[in-house]
Amino acid sequence: MNQEAAARTGEIPNSPPPVRPLSFLGFLRTRRASFPDAYCWYLLVGALDLMLTNFAITHAEAIEVNGVAALTLDRFGFGGLIALKMLTVLVVITICEVLATRTRATGLRLAEWAVAVSSLPVVITLAQLVVYRPG
Repeated sequence: MNQEAAARTGEIPNSPPPVRPLSFLGFLRTRRASFPDAYCWYLLVGALDLMLTNFAITHAEAIEVNGVAALTLDRFGFGGLIALKMLTVLVVITICEVLATRTRATGLRLAEWAVAVSSLPVVITLAQLVVYRPG
């Protein structure tokens, strides 16, 4: 490509071709999130779950009833519980995105169910904290 053509197109002369993403990760680089509102709600509910769990355990002498979360909390502490929660969020959002490439309605339904199911521990913990009033 000559200098004049490069100036018109905005390309750098003699530059290597752009790097293409790996084929199995291509959907992550070429698309926007399919359900960003649902993902924001899912992250919010997940963060609330972590905050309320920490508060209930440290101030209300509660225990973690989820077996996997309890084992993670005992073995790795609250940081491990945060990592576990973020890993589950990553897995669910990835599954929603893969489903959205095939059947958009199914991906949306999973995202909505993820928000609904994840909000249950938040509501239950809030109710317990109101009833038992730690002090």
